Amino acid sequence: MAAATTAAAEPQSGAALAHIRAAGVLRVGTTGDYPPFSFRDPVTGDLQGSDIDMAADLARRLQVRLELVPTTWRTLLADQSADRFDLAMGGISESAERRAQGFFSVPYLQDGKTPIVRCADATRYQTLAQIDQAGVRVIVNPGGTNERFVRAHLGQASLQVFGDNTRIFDELVAGHADVMITDAIEARLQHQLRPSLCAVHPRHPFDHSPKAYLLPRDTPFKRVVDRWLRGRLQTDTAQATLARWLSYDWPRGAAASAAAVVLAQLIDERLTLMPDVARYKWNQKAAIEDLPRERQLIESVRQQALQRGLSPDRAEAFFAAQIEASKLIQRELFARWEVQGQGRFEVVRDLAGDIRPKLDSLNPQLLAALAAVPERLERRELGPMPADAISAAAVQVALKPLLGAGTP
Repeated sequence: MAAATTAAAEPQSGAALAHIRAAGVLRVGTTGDYPPFSFRDPVTGDLQGSDIDMAADLARRLQVRLELVPTTWRTLLADQSADRFDLAMGGISESAERRAQGFFSVPYLQDGKTPIVRCADATRYQTLAQIDQAGVRVIVNPGGTNERFVRAHLGQASLQVFGDNTRIFDELVAGHADVMITDAIEARLQHQLRPSLCAVHPRHPFDHSPKAYLLPRDTPFKRVVDRWLRGRLQTDTAQATLARWLSYDWPRGAAASAAAVVLAQLIDERLTLMPDVARYKWNQKAAIEDLPRERQLIESVRQQALQRGLSPDRAEAFFAAQIEASKLIQRELFARWEVQGQGRFEVVRDLAGDIRPKLDSLNPQLLAALAAVPERLERRELGPMPADAISAAAVQVALKPLLGAGTP
């Protein structure tokens, strides 16, 4: 094995560097799911981020071509041991397990684990004792230091391992989980991307762990990487690169695309209940429009929007569109049934006891998801909308507050 060995082996004497120069290629393993360090753009498929830029800089320093190799947090060490890359970059935290297998470069960032939660719950989850309670739903990405920290410190809270690190924070926004414990830098960035989420105490994390680059056990290669990285740190090049990506307009890429998909799914879930609403009202010969209930809903969402730091006017416009889309579906069904001479439906769901509780449970999820997306989106960011039992016109009405002017 040229670029990596097992932990039991003695450090190599320059084999890694010799292999890189002979091949003319620097292979950098990266997960592509951790902004601001390494993230695969959902539209273009390109990898971007501060450590992607640093990898390119190191390749130039070595005068070789850069090759980015996909890996995952779960398979990071196995991929290194299998010689799939020469070093790994992308927001990697030092850990005893990783140090046992490889070397780390000099650190470029000091970080630690801290909770990120919906802002309305920030005071409830300040400590590990508050988090480690029965009924608290903790979500974590698999295979990395986040999962190891949670399993080492929590025993009473329920734990959900969620495999897609690009969508995990949307699970918090949508109310499917209560807490995630992650690196403080990621918690702060996700607050920028999803304002309804708050980093609880990022300046005072539960622990402290540096971020560095994971290397094979090759002392000469480590010296070369450390010399290069120290130079970039001394000239503030590394810090400036990280700062640039921390201020990057991620909402137009990573967060907007993922959060918009969640929001679109919730819109669709709400609209798919409308045929049941229509059948109940048809049997009861009830009016489609219920203005007192509509006013009650709008007033409720305006109040909830204020609590989430969301514009009440934006929340009202969005929910008014959902109401109009719902009525449009009901009117279309009523018109169809009148033409068909439809009688009473034999089996219908109860509106008050069954359907409305479901609608009421969706409303806060819709509001949380709305807070996570930019004011205006392009239709491509919303993704395809399922249309089972939903008219295209109703979907257009429901999406109207989310689409920019001129978007079809």
